[in-house]
Amino acid sequence: MTVAEHENSRVRAAAWLRAHPGLAEFGIVGGCLLLYFLVRGGVVNQPEQAFNHAADVIGLEKRLGFFWEPEWQQAIRNSSFQSHLWDYVYFWLHAPVIVVAAIWLYFRHQSVYALFRSAFLVSALIGLFVYAVYPVAPPRLMTAAGFREYGVTAAPPQFGFQDTMREYSPISYQAESLKPFVNPFAAIPSLHFGWAFLIGLAIAAALRNWLGAMIAIGLPVLMLFGVTLTANHFLFDAVVGILVCWFALAAAFCFSRAAVAVRRRQALSPLGRTAPLIGAEGD
Repeated sequence: MTVAEHENSRVRAAAWLRAHPGLAEFGIVGGCLLLYFLVRGGVVNQPEQAFNHAADVIGLEKRLGFFWEPEWQQAIRNSSFQSHLWDYVYFWLHAPVIVVAAIWLYFRHQSVYALFRSAFLVSALIGLFVYAVYPVAPPRLMTAAGFREYGVTAAPPQFGFQDTMREYSPISYQAESLKPFVNPFAAIPSLHFGWAFLIGLAIAAALRNWLGAMIAIGLPVLMLFGVTLTANHFLFDAVVGILVCWFALAAAFCFSRAAVAVRRRQALSPLGRTAPLIGAEGD
């Protein structure tokens, strides 16, 4: 390919991206999410640490007085309806809702979309860092079966946790085809809960009415019960998840304000320059 042909190809590609900004945007975001899940799934070789850290979380919750997860699970133990309900909340109100809401926000409320997209990406980066340096086993693995599955030789605890998605639901993140994307020790922070909070807040910011407010409240509340009643997260994980997402949203807001300020300076800079006075050097 000649230099001219290469330049023409580059110009055509740039023109195509300008004509299809949505495809370029979703390509970038999709690539970032793929990287997130691949890296998240790559830090799975620390089972002893992960189970020890989970025991530390349980100890902390007990000291703070809110180790309620076993009692909550016990309350729905004999209800297949409840078990199925929270399995479906955990699965269907996560990725499917995020994808649908992102498409709607991008085409109808781009300023809201841009802010919350940045918050999602910042929270994902924080999550990946914590998953790598502080792996934590979820409650559903704090059982004899969970200890055997990952070859942990210590005596398993007897809290009565139950992996409801494995027992009751045909949908499972632990399906063989999804294992390259799954990190079973990514309990803290719970971005399952944190992202439900972010997407609910984004919808509320876009709608600005009572329906948006209900979604902003209802979605994270449902997901809080979804992550705990399926034994995929501790309550402490959810607390850390929402703190991470609050920080990410604040960082995204600061980035947005800084970008606006830079664009304004760039737009005003030609007007701010004054021409030198004629003959000034000779006076």
